[in-house]
Order: sequence, then structure tokens, then C-alpha cells
Amino acid sequence: MMTVRPSVCWSVILLLAGVIGEADAGPRRACRLWNCGVGGYNCFDPACCLPCGPICPPVQFQDVECQVLVPQTHYEARRILVTQYTQQMREQVVTTYRHVPREIVRQVNHVVMDPVQREREVPVVTCRPVWEEIQVPYHYCEPVYEQHQAVRVVMDPVWENVERPYTVMVPHQQWHVGQRMVCRWEPVQTTRPVCVDRGHWEEVVVGMVPMCHPCDPCHTVCRPLTCRVWKPCLVQEQVPCTTFRPVQVPVEFRYCTTEWVPQQHVAVQRVCRLQPREVPCHYTTCRWVTRVAHRMVRVCRQVQETSVRIERFTEWVPRNEVREVRCIVHDCVPTQQVIQVPVCVPVQVEREIHVPVCTLVPQVVVRRVPVLCPTGLH
Repeated sequence: MMTVRPSVCWSVILLLAGVIGEADAGPRRACRLWNCGVGGYNCFDPACCLPCGPICPPVQFQDVECQVLVPQTHYEARRILVTQYTQQMREQVVTTYRHVPREIVRQVNHVVMDPVQREREVPVVTCRPVWEEIQVPYHYCEPVYEQHQAVRVVMDPVWENVERPYTVMVPHQQWHVGQRMVCRWEPVQTTRPVCVDRGHWEEVVVGMVPMCHPCDPCHTVCRPLTCRVWKPCLVQEQVPCTTFRPVQVPVEFRYCTTEWVPQQHVAVQRVCRLQPREVPCHYTTCRWVTRVAHRMVRVCRQVQETSVRIERFTEWVPRNEVREVRCIVHDCVPTQQVIQVPVCVPVQVEREIHVPVCTLVPQVVVRRVPVLCPTGLH
């Protein structure tokens, strides 16, 4: 037995809906296509159908109770095995070592230094002071004062009134008219591209609705169910708009300037002038003259003398000898010892936990469904 896929059926239904939706097809042709093969009528018979129109009453709805499964989550208590570690003390034999002191006698060679008293002759040089008086010359300076006569120049101040010209800068303000550029915004009519949707509404078949046969009310035909769908069509258009652009405009303005005009003035100034004048004067000068004199000075002179003296000293003579030295030696002695060691032991313990469980609970809901027209098949 050959089966028909649902996708193929829907393709045929949409194809029939497209043929019905053409602009040149009228309601009579659509009626013939719907009634083709129903109730023994032929699509090519022009008198088989009446004009299409609503034969059945408006679609009615009724409330129908249906049972659905709703998931619900609750927690259940379950017991599981958990491994826990407990600490226990166990005995363990360990070997320890202790140091036992022991005294021994050893013979050690030593070098001993013996002191020996000896004598020797040492030459000694001594200095004996001898005092003498000698005559020593020395120089000294003696001042000699002299009187002199000279002429010096003295500057006498002389005051005079002198006229001196000077220049003064006098300010004068003047107003002028000038032009400067000012930026103003001027409106300009331009266009800019804008995307506009120029689409239209279309009738699209979304399914088939059973209808009563127009010629035989006992028969049922399937009528396509259509809906309006907007078909967009984006078009780029030029829209007028107003923009502002900067424009440089000359504007007159007044400004003030200051000019400095030179003026000549004469001022009388008192000036001091120095006039030289010769004046006789007397002055004294000092001159140092070197003189030679003698004086008696006592001088000490060192005279060397050589003598011999006996010096005693101690000389250390080495001597080897053997000595007995007592020392302590430590022996390492092992000892067995029992100690307590903590050990972790695993233990299985039963614990209660809460686990989420999801179950499906039946629930009655009310839904609205359309009531179909009564059908009759021959």
C-alpha cells in the first residue's frame, strides 16, 4: 500500500490555493475546483455549481475537557553509604640510639719551653750635654722720620643753571571704522536618501476549513483558510531636508587707537661743576734703616760617649715530653622502643539525604475548539 507524505499533501493544497488566488480566476472557477470529484459532479460541467457563498452557519466554539500530564518535583529521603575516617592509635616498634659516655686514656706528645737565664755584653752610646756661651750677631730696623713740602690739587664745587631740552610723548585717541568677517548659518534646501517600505498586503493560504457543499448540503468540501500578510518592498527615495551651512559675512565695527605725539620741552637744571685749585701742604714720611748688633747666647752641645754594660735575658729552650690525657668518648647504643602512632581507618556509615524526584501528575484542563459542519459521504 502506497503512503502519501504530509509534506506532499500540503504542497498540493498550497498549489490549489495559489491557483484560486490568481487575479483572472473568478468565484465560479474556484467553486468548480472545490467541488471536483465530490458528489458525482464534473469540473467541466458549467451548470453543476451555484455561485459560491457561505452555506454553513458561522463557526462555533465549544469547551472540551482534556487530561494532560503536569510535572511536579518533590523531595524523597534516601539512605546512602558514606566513607568516613576515624583516627585510631596503634603500636609501632622503633629503634632509637643513645650516646653512652666512656672515659679513655691517651698518650700525647707535647713540646715544653724551659726558660734559661743568660748574660751578654751590649755596647751603649750615650750623649752628655756641654753648655757654652757664644756671641751671635742680629739685625734690627730703626725708623727715621723726614719732613717734606708739596702742592696738592683740591676740587671746589661750582653750581650753575643749565637749560636742557627733553621730548614728551603725548597720547591722542582716534576712532576708526573697520570690517571683520562674522560666521552665520544660512539654511540650504537639500535632499537625502531614505529607505521607504512600499509593500502591499497579500492573501496567503494558511490551512483548509471543511465547508458544506453548495449543491448538496449533505456533502462536505474543504475550503482554504487565508490570512492577510504584509509583503515588504524597501525603496530608497530622496527626501527634501533643510541643512545649515556657515557663511562668512563682513560686518562693520568701530575701534579706538592711541597715537603718541612727541612734544619738545625745555627744563632748567642745576648742575654742579668741579673746579681744580692748588693748595700747598706739608707731610711726614717714615723710612726704616737696618742696624747690626751682637748679643751673648748660651748654647748646649751634645757629646757622644761609648760604654759597655752586661744585659741579662731569658732564652726559651724547647723540650719534648709524653703526657697522658684523659678524654670522654661516646658510644652509640641501639634500643628497641614501642610507641603509639595515630592511623586513619575508613568506616562505612549510612546517611540520609533528600533527593529531588520529578513525577507526572494528570490534570484536567478546558480548551476551546471549533465545531465542524455535519458531513455526509456517498
